Amino acid sequence: MKKKDIIFIIGLCIVIGAIYFIYQLTQDKKGGIIEIHYHDEIIETIDISKNQTYTFRGDYGEFHLEVQDHQYRAINVDCPNHDCEKVGWVKEGSSKSIICVPNQIYVVQANVEAQY
Repeated sequence: MKKKDIIFIIGLCIVIGAIYFIYQLTQDKKGGIIEIHYHDEIIETIDISKNQTYTFRGDYGEFHLEVQDHQYRAINVDCPNHDCEKVGWVKEGSSKSIICVPNQIYVVQANVEAQY
């Protein structure tokens, strides 16, 4: 390989690295925050990058929300039909919501538009 080829390859690597770095800085971090609503009011905002279990008091009983690995789910909820638990894991960036009608609690991701 000639000296010009080596300089070209090094320059190309620098340009690709700079483009990747700029891309990472400008990425919108939407979906990393979820909102817990009770009677249509936001009672809590949660960063889903932090693994933790949260407990909220609803009209029917306790609502437990498990956050793990940038996803979340309802677990061990005090309600008659447990439909909110059947939703399962909701991943970061998803437009799915968790709704517990008996407890009047619902969970949505902030800044994520619903897709119908």
